Amino acid sequence: MIIDLHCDTIQKAKDENLELNSRQLDFNLKDVQKYLPYVQCLATFINTKYNGGDNGFKRAISIIDNFYIQYELNKEKINIIKNKEDLKIENLNEKLGVILTVENGIAISSKLENIKKLYNKGIRMMGITWNDDNELGCGAKTLNDTGLTDLGIQYVKRLENKHIIIDVSHCSEKSFYDTLKNTTVPIIASHSCVKNICNHVRNLDDNQIKEIAQRDGVIGICFCRPFLTSNANANVKDIVKHIDYIANLVGIDYIALGSDFDGVEEEHRLEDIKGVKNIHILINELYKYGYKKEDVDKITSKNFVRVAKQIL
Repeated sequence: MIIDLHCDTIQKAKDENLELNSRQLDFNLKDVQKYLPYVQCLATFINTKYNGGDNGFKRAISIIDNFYIQYELNKEKINIIKNKEDLKIENLNEKLGVILTVENGIAISSKLENIKKLYNKGIRMMGITWNDDNELGCGAKTLNDTGLTDLGIQYVKRLENKHIIIDVSHCSEKSFYDTLKNTTVPIIASHSCVKNICNHVRNLDDNQIKEIAQRDGVIGICFCRPFLTSNANANVKDIVKHIDYIANLVGIDYIALGSDFDGVEEEHRLEDIKGVKNIHILINELYKYGYKKEDVDKITSKNFVRVAKQIL
């Protein structure tokens, strides 16, 4: 089984009026068929421009509702995962498994009660910030890192109590540590890379990687060139460098995949992995690099399944 912790497909599908079968999407129902069993975390991404009033929540619901329209048209191909039982291979029944997620906590529009409403819509993983600061805390591109607000602290505690996976990708450094301080469950970084290889504000330093490992979480390596290298081009070998670094630092048990398909600008895409149709390139490269099947299985699915079973 392959599990991808992050893509922006359902937001793009809504905004560009595309069906989930469309090959205009990096992740689509046609190309994924040859890789089943496959689980895709589909992010409800809320751009900063929707901050204010109920705009964030309304935007989130509109994206989710549009997904459900597509789901009704493709029920024979999709299983929505809402609990640990749904994650078992035998329960996927040769369908695509979907985990609905939220990218950017402005999706609750400052109302903690909206967490329950999103949970009832099927959301099972939620981030806190995007790159910018919001009412919950500071994002990766903050100019003044004050960490989580009082509302943000209540937010992460509510996520833990509601059995929603907490995603710290896009958090500032202090927001990251405030999240750890105010929760007890494993946390994930759904689509982040290693700062010691590529010094980007969206990446994690060694201590953050160690903290996620100590909490028994996982880090989904992102297929975005500026997160992988400062060079003009990137390919699968750059992904493996980040995987290898984390494996050597804390062990193989804390690595996952977080492609960010349909969320990466054209100029930041990889030379070889352009969408789910090319995911085999990464699997093959891991074997070429010397990883054994047991380790590849951990990276591609088992590590995240371990985390999900503790929370969902």
